[in-house]
Amino acid sequence: MRYTLSLLLLNLFFIACTTSTNKDDATEDTGNQVTETVAAPDFSIKPGVGIGVLNGEMDRASLEEALGKDQVTERDFYLGEGESAPGLALYTDSPEEVEVLLDNDGFVILYRLAQKDSKWATTGGVKVGATIQELQAANGQAFKFTGFDWDYGGTVTNWNGGTFDGKDFLVVLGYNYDGPQMSEEDISVLVGDQDVMSDHPAAEKYEIAVVEIMQRY
Repeated sequence: MRYTLSLLLLNLFFIACTTSTNKDDATEDTGNQVTETVAAPDFSIKPGVGIGVLNGEMDRASLEEALGKDQVTERDFYLGEGESAPGLALYTDSPEEVEVLLDNDGFVILYRLAQKDSKWATTGGVKVGATIQELQAANGQAFKFTGFDWDYGGTVTNWNGGTFDGKDFLVVLGYNYDGPQMSEEDISVLVGDQDVMSDHPAAEKYEIAVVEIMQRY
C-alpha cells in the first residue's frame, strides 16, 4: 500500500513538473510571438522597376501609406530651363530625399535622386557620387552621354545594349569644377550639345561622376 502510494505521489510529482515546464515553454513561445523585428527601410534602386518599395503605380495617397504622411511633402519638380511641374518630395531634407514628378492624374511618372552620401544604390553600386568608370562597369559596356555645361549636359542618352538599356533608367553625370582643368582640346570633346562616349580618353582624365539618378514610367 505504501509502495503504491509512493508511486502515485511520484507520478503526480512528474506530472506537475512536466506541466510547469510546458507552461514555461508556452510563456517563452508567447514571448517570442510578441517580439517583432522592425524591417530596415529598403533603399535599393531597381532599374526598370522602382526604388525601394516605390514604383510607378503610386499616387500621393499610396506613397503616404507606404512611407507615412510625415515623409511626403508637396513640392514643384524642376524640369530644366526654368520650367517646373507639380510634384512631391519624399524623405525631405535628408540624404535619402527623393523628388517625384506626377502626371495630370496625380500618379508617379518619375523618381529623381540627387543627394550625396545617400543610401540609395543599385546592387552593382550605382549611386549618386559613383564614378563614370563605375557606371560603365555596372552597365557592362560603354555608353553615350551629352556634353557638359548646358541644362541637359551630362545626360546618358544611350546605354548601347548594356544592363540598363530599355529600362527607362536615367542618369546625369557632372564633373568636378575644382578638379583638373580641361584643356582646350578636351573641352571641344566634352562640353556643349554633342554626344560623348564614356570610354573616350578625354572622359577618363577628369573627375566625372553621377549627380542624378531617375527612374521613369
